[in-house]
Amino acid sequence: MTRNSVAARWLLTGLLALPVAAMAGSPGGDKILIINSDGSVEKYRQAESGFRQGAAAPNRTLTTLALEGREPADIGRLIEQAAPDLIYGIGSKALQLAIPAAGERPLLFSSVINWERFGQGKNRYGIANELSLSQELAYLRYLLPERKRIGFVYDPRYNQERITEARRLIQENRLESVEQTVGQPAHLGKALENLLPRIDLLWLMADPGVLVDRQALETIFAAAVRHQKPVYTYSEAMVPLGASVVVAADDPTVGRQAAHLARAILARTPATPNIQVPAGSRITLNTCQLDKLGVPYNEDALDAVNQLIKCR
Repeated sequence: MTRNSVAARWLLTGLLALPVAAMAGSPGGDKILIINSDGSVEKYRQAESGFRQGAAAPNRTLTTLALEGREPADIGRLIEQAAPDLIYGIGSKALQLAIPAAGERPLLFSSVINWERFGQGKNRYGIANELSLSQELAYLRYLLPERKRIGFVYDPRYNQERITEARRLIQENRLESVEQTVGQPAHLGKALENLLPRIDLLWLMADPGVLVDRQALETIFAAAVRHQKPVYTYSEAMVPLGASVVVAADDPTVGRQAAHLARAILARTPATPNIQVPAGSRITLNTCQLDKLGVPYNEDALDAVNQLIKCR
């Protein structure tokens, strides 16, 4: 299991007012409390929208708790006031705050980076933020078939298990895995200078020991450009920084998948495993960046791409 340096303060408002139709539920019906880390973030908005569509039922009440304006100590009281039969947390903030306050209630989550750091407590369910490594590697090979030496920079405190699995899959596909550990954020630049000359592509995974802040991201992408190496990663937010390929979970699909799991939990027939791999994916191919780097890509794969970014 992994751990994380999570920010110390998260804020909370009271229950958001919802349209009467959204709140309607027959007496005795079940109640779901949605805790959204940040309703202004498109990723979280899409997950909540997909969840609402999938979880809506005549005898079910869905209420949203927003994380702005109150102290974490208020969360337990607000959850008790809502008296939900199930809590759905969207994002890391929501999950971190909900865990101590949920009690024996089922707690479902999605859109949480490195969810393993929170453990797998009783009555906890979720949709992982990352696709399976086998899926991600298959996309990488399909889109950039000439990249043979795959590089990783990671903190072994957080990602050792995932790197070990990635190494096994890469070797099975007759590719080469080149790895560089980072023990302290201050060592990131030196680690990149050691790694990048030896690889064809940098596979950047979610790693709170490496991606500590915006500066760390800028350091990574600046070094990748300097060494003319493409970056394959998990978040569309990194495209403006210079990511060449992004393979991410499809957020509306994640929300609907979470709703399906919620229905099973409330019916007391939860699907297994408790933590599921995302059912849908979204591919972004930054051909503008690839062209600048002189990196060829599989033009026959463009039909599989959801978002194609070309130079203007």
